[in-house]
Amino acid sequence: MLYHPDKHRDPELKRQAEQLFNLVHQAYEVLSDPQSRAIYDIYGKRGLDVEGWEVVERKRSPVEIREEFERLQREREERRLQQRTNPKGMISVGVDATDLFDRYEEDYEDVPGGGFPHVEINKMHISQSIEAPLTTSDTAVLSGSLSTHNGNGGGNINLLPSAVFYATVGPLVFYLAIQRLVIRPYVRAQKEQDLEKHRESSASDIARKRQEAESAVLLMQESVRRIIETEESKMGLIILNAWYGKFVTDNSQKHERAKVIDVTVPLQCLVKDSKLILTEATKSGLPGFYDPCVGEEKSLKLLYQFRGVMHQVLSPEGEALRIPKQSHRIDADT
Repeated sequence: MLYHPDKHRDPELKRQAEQLFNLVHQAYEVLSDPQSRAIYDIYGKRGLDVEGWEVVERKRSPVEIREEFERLQREREERRLQQRTNPKGMISVGVDATDLFDRYEEDYEDVPGGGFPHVEINKMHISQSIEAPLTTSDTAVLSGSLSTHNGNGGGNINLLPSAVFYATVGPLVFYLAIQRLVIRPYVRAQKEQDLEKHRESSASDIARKRQEAESAVLLMQESVRRIIETEESKMGLIILNAWYGKFVTDNSQKHERAKVIDVTVPLQCLVKDSKLILTEATKSGLPGFYDPCVGEEKSLKLLYQFRGVMHQVLSPEGEALRIPKQSHRIDADT
């Protein structure tokens, strides 16, 4: 109703309303069909394009589609981990089983326990290697090995637990150290590079989303004015200020800057009967919102008034929010 073209007389607002109304209509067509909604949840808008109906069998249910997608995701993550570290290991054990195949039964008839052949482990070699990518063209290979040789009949089976320790716990500790000192910094740097590339490639899309959000805010002005009048008449919920994006905290690095947008009008427009309820979904998809810092952690900060009392809340992205709440009250001395 907010975006219906007939609700606006100004030619420019009417044109912007038509564009947003078409988007709402497209979204409704997708979300009202269980299978197209499942495809969109998994593959995004690309899944609904030309090959949208070919990626899965039409007879599959939404639950089956999601389960298949989650399975493929797990397999991809496992392959990425294997490709990143390429762990290799080898264990060789020398077993002396001569007594099992070359013995004279009559020689052991009078010896206690002589009825059982004597088998022993007389040598063992263990090696382990892990690859740690440093750059796109350079890779560090770290390896270690352990060898034991018990001589002529000097070894026994008690060496096995010690060998198992070196073959499992030792490489594990070694891997964790390399993971912390080499792999994690490299992966972090790679993520930052990928994020920057993603921002550059999606710059036009971000600009379009920003334009849509600004158009939506213009179309909300009249509705928001009426909502505020209604809420003020009963000392209800008034959104005084609201910001969405990345906030700078005491723990932030010195070079980091806040990247937030003003969403006071869009949130006031969602107030109904002195309540505002947001789901766990990303808030960048709300009317009048857009993502000001793609790929970074975001929050929603509100300063609102209810029954003449000031309230404040900081809600992390992905968490549901319901206001007003008693716990959001600001003390008079604050």
